[in-house]
Amino acid sequence: MKNIRLFWQIFLAVLLIVTCSIAAVSLYGSAMIRSFYYQQMREDIGDRALLLRPHIVQLLEHNANGLQTFCRQAGRAASTRITVINGKGKVLADSNEDPARMDNHGSRPEIKVAYSGDTGSSLRFSKTLSRRMLYVAMPLYTNHPLQGVLRLSVPATALDAVLADIRKKIILGTLSVALLAAWLSYLLARRISAPLEQMQRGAEKLSAGETGNPIILGDDYVAREIADLGQALNTMGRQIHSRIMMISQQRNELEAVFSSMTDGVLAIGADHKIIRVNRAAATLFLIDGKGVQGKPLEGVIRNRLLQGFLSAALESDNQIKKDLNLMEGGREMSLRLHAVPLFDGEGKRLGSLVIINNLTRINQLENIRQDFVANVSHELKTPVTAIRGYVETLLDGAMEDGTSAEKFLRIIERQSRRLDAIVDDLLTLARIEDRFKNHNIALEQKKIRPVLEAVVQDCTPQAEQKKVPVHIECDPALTANVNAAMLEQGIINLLTNAIKYSPEGKEILIQAALETNASGKDLIKIRICDQGPGIGQEHLERIFERFYRCDKARSRESGGTGLGLAIVKHIAQCHDGTVDVDSRVGSGATFTLTIPA
Repeated sequence: MKNIRLFWQIFLAVLLIVTCSIAAVSLYGSAMIRSFYYQQMREDIGDRALLLRPHIVQLLEHNANGLQTFCRQAGRAASTRITVINGKGKVLADSNEDPARMDNHGSRPEIKVAYSGDTGSSLRFSKTLSRRMLYVAMPLYTNHPLQGVLRLSVPATALDAVLADIRKKIILGTLSVALLAAWLSYLLARRISAPLEQMQRGAEKLSAGETGNPIILGDDYVAREIADLGQALNTMGRQIHSRIMMISQQRNELEAVFSSMTDGVLAIGADHKIIRVNRAAATLFLIDGKGVQGKPLEGVIRNRLLQGFLSAALESDNQIKKDLNLMEGGREMSLRLHAVPLFDGEGKRLGSLVIINNLTRINQLENIRQDFVANVSHELKTPVTAIRGYVETLLDGAMEDGTSAEKFLRIIERQSRRLDAIVDDLLTLARIEDRFKNHNIALEQKKIRPVLEAVVQDCTPQAEQKKVPVHIECDPALTANVNAAMLEQGIINLLTNAIKYSPEGKEILIQAALETNASGKDLIKIRICDQGPGIGQEHLERIFERFYRCDKARSRESGGTGLGLAIVKHIAQCHDGTVDVDSRVGSGATFTLTIPA
């Protein structure tokens, strides 16, 4: 069924009712007027007949031959047709026609009524005169009606003209009233439908989510029911707006918690399609968290072990846990998976929720810790063992031999200095880490060349001893926001290593220059280039780890602690920079310290 606007329903219904009512009243009034005029004419003709009846009766009784003449004269004078009919229907006299040529009138309706003793009337078409006529007939003798009838008739043209004029006026009036009624109906329909249309538009905005805009009715004089309906819609809108805001806030809070979780969260539907993935899980599996929603699990996660666990989680109604070692994107990962069933608000099973703990970094840190403890123990144990061994030797009698005693004491001194150097480097590394963690590093704008010159000055004795020249290439105006003392220490560590491993007479170059990277950021790169034996490719990734040595025997012989490059790495990080190395075996090494300009 097709729905029709309320405006048209009201407008057409009111207009139809008013028009039909006016038409009915007009028809009824026209009929009443017609009846009134008919009655008035009949009474008028009847009065004329009453005046003529005595003369007609007298002529019938005393002078029948003069009846026709009287009828003609009286009919012309009164503009009325006068007809006298006997009891058998024969026309005795007629004011307009020859009685001998006229038909028998005994069957005329008005004549029949007159025969019964009453006054009869009839409005019909006259074949004789070829027009509509109003006939009124009454008995000539009240005691003997069948002895004769006097009938008077007049043309109905005047009545028809009057009625036509009245009908025309009624039609014009009806049309005028109908137009007025249509206009009033339009105003009434608009007055009723306009507030409802405003509420409809408000409800559509409400359904579209625009809950903050109340419905304002343009007319203050609306029906109470409509005003109450508008107020109810506004109240409902405010309540919906409040609930939407509360739901949005809760959703944002949940989204913030969901996104900020360091553990990966993966929600999977019973149809093996992904419902939600948080940022941690998307980063872990190198996928687009929003782009994979609604996609099949098998098309997003390709690892068979992980697919097997997720399929088992969907089939199980209990919590399940499992540790997996996976290769994802060329990386080895250690994951701890915890899956629980996922239900909706009505308790219907939707799928499973999987919490993913990435243990890769923890395991790496544990390995580093174990390596660090082992290396520290080894590095500390070596000089301590040497010191204790020579002390025991001296106590066992070597003190008596002056030459041996001096030799042993010098070894003990050298080992104690090495032990002291290790402890100093460990303390230095701890202090740098602590200041970096607590953001307690003061940076200020400094020129780079004076720092480099101070480094070369400190390392000059060592360089002269090995006959290794050191040259500086740096723009005197080059500046950066640095901690001069820490930067100087880091470059000293790099230069010391370069001198230590450079062959005699081979030059070492220190370069500092302003460069721009691919993203348009200005960087200062400080390079220490030597011509030493170089570093194998297998050592480049781990060379900045604590106590890591490429050649352990040679490093210990040179007196290194194994912490120098680790200290450089932390100093670079304190300056929001990096340190890296470029080297090949037999081609020397270039260490580059990069800091923001």
